[in-house]
Amino acid sequence: MRRFPFIFAALLAAWSVEASAQSRALPVAAGQAISLSMDGAVRDVVIGDPDVADVSVVSDRALVVLGKRPGVTSLLVFGPGGRPLTDRQVVVSEGGGGAVTVYRGASASTYACGRQCTRLGPPAAGSPP
Repeated sequence: MRRFPFIFAALLAAWSVEASAQSRALPVAAGQAISLSMDGAVRDVVIGDPDVADVSVVSDRALVVLGKRPGVTSLLVFGPGGRPLTDRQVVVSEGGGGAVTVYRGASASTYACGRQCTRLGPPAAGSPP
């Protein structure tokens, strides 16, 4: 009877590690494509901003993500019954690489970086340009 809280805590910790691994950033260069393998059959794919990235379903367990222009968007993939397979942040940069966030006091500016960095969206309130 005493083992139940320990087993529950271990399962919760394993689920948290898996969830955080699936939510990490996915860097891709504009004009380039990367492939993703899913742990289950893909039913639905949602891309937050189709001007930043596009997704093609190659098979029931494989996707291709195409970077279209510098920016950040979200990628959500669901399996049968609406089961979430992945929730990733797609970071598209001009020449590859990833995102960089610059903090100045309490304000932050995020850039998609490759050979050059491009500011993503308007600067936060109180941030210098």
